[in-house]
Amino acid sequence: MTALSLTEELALLALCEDGAFRGPPEYLELGLAAGLLADLSVAEKLDHVQGNVVVRSAELTSNPLNDAALREVEQDRKLRAPRHWVVRLTKDIQTRVITKLTRDEQLTRASRKRFSLLPAERFQVTTLGESSLAEVRQSLRLAVLDARNIDQRTASLCALVSALGWSSGLVPDLPAQDVDRQFTAMRRSCWPASALSELISEKRAGPWGPTVAKIVTNLND
Repeated sequence: MTALSLTEELALLALCEDGAFRGPPEYLELGLAAGLLADLSVAEKLDHVQGNVVVRSAELTSNPLNDAALREVEQDRKLRAPRHWVVRLTKDIQTRVITKLTRDEQLTRASRKRFSLLPAERFQVTTLGESSLAEVRQSLRLAVLDARNIDQRTASLCALVSALGWSSGLVPDLPAQDVDRQFTAMRRSCWPASALSELISEKRAGPWGPTVAKIVTNLND
């Protein structure tokens, strides 16, 4: 079984029991886009230097989602901040991720009979997807129990989960304060997750978003 990307793992974590994806769609799209940047950062393809995203290596990975993002960043000759790329990479991101997960037999489209009263399309995690999801959830749990000994990739996943506001809900058997504290610390050291958190804070705050986001960031620090 091919290893899932951070973006794919986030999509699986986002799927609720009713077959829909949790939270406002625009937040999930931003999260999936940030996952692309986080994966490329872990793979040492992208870096964050003096406030901008730079390409360290243009050599493609084995994941088509990540490769498409890497090519787009590499072909843009301007220096741009992480938040620019989080927003820019949202184009068709949810559709592309769902298509890949369906093709890889991690997800399947749910029968309309099961969700006959719900108009939106619904999805189910397959047996293979359940196995993947169990591993992902276990990695989140172990990150809380032993944060000092986790790898960069797991820390990035925790950081993204924190930015999306999912922390305690995904590790329900551990104290919520412990989960939030550990994942928040990881978010601060993960530049894609920090950009994601800022963007979501701004959207939640409405027209005063940028000002409120700065205040929230200062309070968190």
